[in-house]
This record gives sequence, C-alpha cells and structure tokens, in this order.
Amino acid sequence: MNLLKLGIALMLMLNLTGCWSKVELDELSFVYAVYLDTGKKPGTVELSISSPLTNRLMNGQQSGGGDGGGSNKTYAKVTKTAETVTDALMLIQKDLTRNISLAKIKAVVVGKEYASSRMAELLEWMKREPSLPLGTYVFAAPGRAQMISKLTPTFETLPGEVLMKFGQNNYVLGTTIKQCLIAEASGMGYAINYLSFGNNPNDTVPAMPEYWVGMQGAMLFQKDKMRGTVGLQDARSLAWALGHPQDPVMTVTWDEGKSRVSAVFFTSKGSRTVRMTENGPVFYVKLKGRASLVYKKDIERRSKTVFSRIVIEALEKKAVQDLNEALQKTKTAGADVLELGLLMEWNYPKEWRKIRDRWEDYYKNHAEIRVKANFQIADYGTEV
Repeated sequence: MNLLKLGIALMLMLNLTGCWSKVELDELSFVYAVYLDTGKKPGTVELSISSPLTNRLMNGQQSGGGDGGGSNKTYAKVTKTAETVTDALMLIQKDLTRNISLAKIKAVVVGKEYASSRMAELLEWMKREPSLPLGTYVFAAPGRAQMISKLTPTFETLPGEVLMKFGQNNYVLGTTIKQCLIAEASGMGYAINYLSFGNNPNDTVPAMPEYWVGMQGAMLFQKDKMRGTVGLQDARSLAWALGHPQDPVMTVTWDEGKSRVSAVFFTSKGSRTVRMTENGPVFYVKLKGRASLVYKKDIERRSKTVFSRIVIEALEKKAVQDLNEALQKTKTAGADVLELGLLMEWNYPKEWRKIRDRWEDYYKNHAEIRVKANFQIADYGTEV
C-alpha cells in the first residue's frame, strides 16, 4: 500500500515540473509570408520571409508601405540566397535575435521563373517541414516574388494578411499547400492564383509610391511542372468547376446586343462525375447557381415567363462556353487541374490502370468533357 501511495505521489510531482521544451512568445519571430525566387547564381534560391514587428504593433499605428523604413513600419523582410530553401532559412536565422516560427504563416509566393524550374524542390520541402501549416495559401507572381513583398497593406496590417484574405475570400482560387501536395502525389494537376503587381503615386510622400497586388488569373501545374497561365475569366470558371464558392457577375445580351442583363450569383456550386462508355470515360462537369439581377434592359418588354427563360438560357450558355474555353486551355497545357483522373481511379480502378501511365497524354488529346449548367433567378428586382 505504501508503494502504491509513493507511486501516485511521484506521478503527481511529475506534473509540477513544467514544460521543459517551452519557448516564450517574445523569443519567437512569426513568419507570415515566404517569397521564393531563383538566385542570381545558377542553382540557388533567393528566399525572403516577412514577419511582424510585435514591439511596434500598437493600436492606431499605421502599417507603413512597401520596403520603406521608418519607425512606423510594423513588419520586416529578410532575404538570403542559398542552394536550398532550408539552407536559406538557416542563414536568415543566424541574423535574427529570435527563433523563426512558421506556425503562423499565411502565404507562400513563388516567382514565375522559380515556379517553372524548381517547383519540385518546394514541394519536397513542404512535405518535410513539420511546422508548416497545410492550410497555407500558395500564389504565383508575374515576375519575381520579391515584388509582391513590397505591397502596401492599406486595409490590413501586414502584407501576408492581404494574401491570406485573397485565399480565404475565394476571389479566384484558394489553393493551399495540402491541395498541391495531394495533386502532386496523385499525378494530377492543380492551379494557383496568379497575381498582378503595380504601383500608384503616393500623394503624401511622392518619393515612396504605394504598391498594390491583385489577381490576373491562374498558373497551371501538372504534378511539379508549371505548364502555363490562364486569364482571370478562365480562372474563375475553373474555380467554379472545382467547387470554390464564387460570387461571379455575368452579363449577357440578346436582340443583337440591344437587350442586356447583369446577374450576381449569391450561391454557386460545381460538381464532377465520370461515366464509362464503350468509347472510354466521359467526364461531366455541372455548374449550379442562384442569381439576382442587378441590371435589366429588355427592349421588347417581354412577359416575366418569357424573359426568365431567355435570361436563364443566355446565362447557362455563357457559363458553359466560358468553362469549355478554360478547359481547352488546360488540355492544351496538359494540366488536369480538375483532377478528373482521380475521379476515374475512384470509380473505375480497372480501366484507370490501363491509361494511368499515359494519363497526361490521354487528358490532352482524348479526354471527353461535357459541361452543363443549371441556373435559377431568385430575384428579378422590383420591376420586370
């Protein structure tokens, strides 16, 4: 009995020892964004991290802009060049007084040249870095990723938060590290947001322009290879088909362009199925949505029944046409971004094994994809 009491007492005492591996928050530097480019020296990577300066994050204090200095700047960017991502991070760590933490990272941005030549290295690092959140959003820059780090976070505190909002709000796509890794491991394709970059004059400080970042489309990948880019309309169509919640605005005309409506979709869904036929698999992509009319011009003043039929048919026709054009571009690029190959593997594993090794060529030259749309108009406004 005494031994039992002694054992219980020792176990309780162990809970009083505290956490031996704890690290105080003020000893950490939380990375909010990572920017990757090819280095000037062949075979190297230029890596930058953006981290908030917690000692300056005070209520009411302005975030500052770009890479400019000044005491009001609430974030810092550090850049190093090395042969690998891990080596570059180690070099950055040597120059910091706090330990780097990737636990709060919001975005990873890759430059266009890096994406076209070293994406395999990045995916390998993502697989093996235990502190990297799988829900981190991935973006591509039109030139060097370093440009994106200069953006002025006008409505947010940090540049990384701006990029996170782009992903969370599904302005186009919301591709994460997890989705990239699953697609690469499955031999499928994926698409990530393709950013745009520019600058506006600063009325307050003319010598320090404000840099803005927006969306211009999507960058297409097949496994770890960059295959090209598509424009904004194509990217939004692909996002709709992938099931990313969208709020698209569509404008259609008829009567030789004299009649017109604009519709805002407040709900939108996309689904994909496959059916095996005598001639091989046929893939079906269906778009669904409910919309409200925000603009209407009907020169014939048709009845509500006739007008509704014309509008729905025109909207469905445009959505199908837009998605077919976007899918044709993915086929030309050889990037199965809708992961139709996975559908076939799940539903027809025996037939999939026959074309698995040549799926990229099959998708590019033989895949039959049929697109359908089913829309409803929920609100015609106060007058029809």
